Amino acid sequence: MTRPSFPVPILRYRNAGISLPKRKGEQSLVRGVDLDVFPNEIVALVGESGSGKTLTALSVLGLLPKGAFFRADIATVNGKDITRLNNCGWRDLRGSEVGIVFQEPLSSLNPVLSIGDQIGEVLHYKKGLARKARDDRAAELLDLMGISGPRSVLGKYPHQLSGGMRQRVMLAIAMAGEPRLLIADEPTTALDNAIQNQVLELLVQTAARTHIGLLFITHDLSIVAQIADRVAVMKDGALVESAPVSAVFAQPEHAYTRRLVSLAPRIPAVVMDGSPAYPKPVAQDEEPKVPLLEVRDVVKRYPTQGGAFARSSDPLALDRVSASIWPSKTLGLVGQSGSGKSSLARVITGLTAPDSGSVLFEGADIFSKAGKEATKRGRDIQMIFQDPFSSLNPRMKIAGIVTEPMGAHGLLAGKSIEDAAVELLETVGLPADFARRYPHELSGGQRQRVGIARALSVRPKLLVCDEPVSALDVSVQAEILALFKALQPLFGLTYLFIAHGLDSIYSVSHHVAVMQGGQIVEQGLRDEVFGNPQHPYTRSLLAAMLDSDPQSSRFRPHRRAV
Repeated sequence: MTRPSFPVPILRYRNAGISLPKRKGEQSLVRGVDLDVFPNEIVALVGESGSGKTLTALSVLGLLPKGAFFRADIATVNGKDITRLNNCGWRDLRGSEVGIVFQEPLSSLNPVLSIGDQIGEVLHYKKGLARKARDDRAAELLDLMGISGPRSVLGKYPHQLSGGMRQRVMLAIAMAGEPRLLIADEPTTALDNAIQNQVLELLVQTAARTHIGLLFITHDLSIVAQIADRVAVMKDGALVESAPVSAVFAQPEHAYTRRLVSLAPRIPAVVMDGSPAYPKPVAQDEEPKVPLLEVRDVVKRYPTQGGAFARSSDPLALDRVSASIWPSKTLGLVGQSGSGKSSLARVITGLTAPDSGSVLFEGADIFSKAGKEATKRGRDIQMIFQDPFSSLNPRMKIAGIVTEPMGAHGLLAGKSIEDAAVELLETVGLPADFARRYPHELSGGQRQRVGIARALSVRPKLLVCDEPVSALDVSVQAEILALFKALQPLFGLTYLFIAHGLDSIYSVSHHVAVMQGGQIVEQGLRDEVFGNPQHPYTRSLLAAMLDSDPQSSRFRPHRRAV
């Protein structure tokens, strides 16, 4: 693919910056950004949380937070100076010249409007179409987005669609105004590998068919390698490197870019040729004869019509699920959103009772009176959550957060809260002075370490880790995964590690179970599942793994010459 012969980029920024006024001067959030996006071009804007990439993208739409100030030597969209736009000008630009697809479609779509009404709203205001024409065009857009039976989808509501379908609807809405520039802000973060690839392919095909420019925001370098023509790397509000994708991966110039590239996931060799790519997470001893935890034929339904009790007609969250977790080992549980992973975690931790079936911990049913006593009233099984910020009390200092479970279980005897907290924090690699801080003063990775310290405080035997790294940046993910592996032999821990990303599952697991539609469709030793998958869904997940090698792109086989 060669650079299109358009003289003017759709988006051009020169020395762009964003700041917040303060009592004494101003706080710089983004500074010195030079960025171009041409028609028929995909530019990946890469950086960790807080790097300024989303603020930069929002500035193109005039959607900066209240009080934020944008300035630039040059800031044009389709040759139009956006620094001079008034409210009317911004309304005309949004949707008609610039469209956007957000990370979480369920929170972006209106829950009380049908899909047809939400697409039709854009078509009415941006294209002036009458009702019949709006419905016809909305159905056409959904068809272009690969949604089968588009007419039937028009009358549905967001909650009735899968995550992948909702993201396709978001793209249809973004393209309804026929924009020249599309901004995609982490659009595949919550999707499994197979659905992620479908959405990526759709984005690439849409950009190619309509000749638009695509600004793709992500922290996932495997996606960047597969779809991008150029890469712009941001750190601490500054653009530190901008180059063709092949150059960034082959010879990154900035130290930060080199670090990101070194941490980018690679497809394990066991997936490619059946041979293990890395050492086992810990020594593979002979399997113990009795599992630490065993799930037997668990069924769980959730009521859909209100009330506390589910009916036989309600959909199954868990459908006769059986699995074993062995002492000092890790069971990796993988599957797309809605497959039942978190429902199974809630049952295993005792937060939700199954409708039928049993959960045995060291041979005792955890939902029986004897089983509850045997598991020391919740001490033995602890949970680590996906979002470390929302799972920590913002009003408590870190010392109180990590030692609160110890107090509840009478484990603080002879120790001060401060001493116990420092010991726990040092175990997870945090300095002692963090004990006196609040959660908002910590980064995402630091907060997740606090969550791990809190779980360890009561000396559990099993840790249920529900997507513990999916909300973290790639470099922080690597640090947290390394911490999990280091803690396991140190404390003799057993993990249930839940994720939709196969790279993290491969990194930490001894055994792997694959969930689809509330069922475990395949399980076994890690290298057996990865190297010789038996179920079609497992094979589709493995086939969808993306490699961080621009030369292996499945989406852009004929990348433009640069």
